[in-house]
Amino acid sequence: MNMTIADTYEIAMGRWSRRLSRSFLDFVAAPSCGALVDVGCGTGSLTLAAATRYPKAEIVGIDLMSDYMTDALRSSAPNVRFETGDASALPFADDSFDTAFSQLLLNDLDGPAGAVGEMVRVTRANGRIAATVWDRIGGLTFIRLFLDVAALIAEGEGEELRARVFDVPYQNEDDLFDLWSDAGLEDVATTTLAVRMDFIDFDDYWQSLMGAHSLIRDFFARQPAEIAHEIQQATMRAYLGGKPDGRRSLVASALAVRGMVPA
Repeated sequence: MNMTIADTYEIAMGRWSRRLSRSFLDFVAAPSCGALVDVGCGTGSLTLAAATRYPKAEIVGIDLMSDYMTDALRSSAPNVRFETGDASALPFADDSFDTAFSQLLLNDLDGPAGAVGEMVRVTRANGRIAATVWDRIGGLTFIRLFLDVAALIAEGEGEELRARVFDVPYQNEDDLFDLWSDAGLEDVATTTLAVRMDFIDFDDYWQSLMGAHSLIRDFFARQPAEIAHEIQQATMRAYLGGKPDGRRSLVASALAVRGMVPA
């Protein structure tokens, strides 16, 4: 079966980002009407959750990767439209929105501070700016399980992979607080949100893992057959935990921040 980029993302992370969206929107507490923009909307998890929660709002989802925006996504909600654009150069006029938020984007950008500045620019005074990032080091258990195995078996290359995946700009709530404060936002608050990642069996876990991060997928594909087999088998033993294959539920946490645009 030929899978699209959107299909791969949904299997790897989309199902979890949909769960995260609900808790994130509780934290954002955006007004129930007005104009909202989801920056880096991907396959629309947060955009559509906001559309359901705020049926009277006008919501825009924007992402640089147009391949995420399937025809079904574009026609999924009457109060939503999707556009292609760069988070660091949003194609909107100043003061266009009442709320700007972003889910799981900032740690994947070369210039996250620039994207935050753009969110502030397009949001009206007293509007809300909010974002989440995965807590990769301490809170993304399903990736950590594999990375620790890879670091032990593949030694130097595995350790380098673990360091690269964990080497992100914002690793705790204080980092996000400082980013929001430096952007001039007021009433800044942070929190940690948790969701459960439920896997049907090890194959489901493995498929999700290989689609979750290109560095992980590329690393595994480069390994000699014997090393790749050893890594997969050791990861499976860690997943199984001495019990028969089947459902497992792993907790994942995300760091969240919100603030207000000064009047």
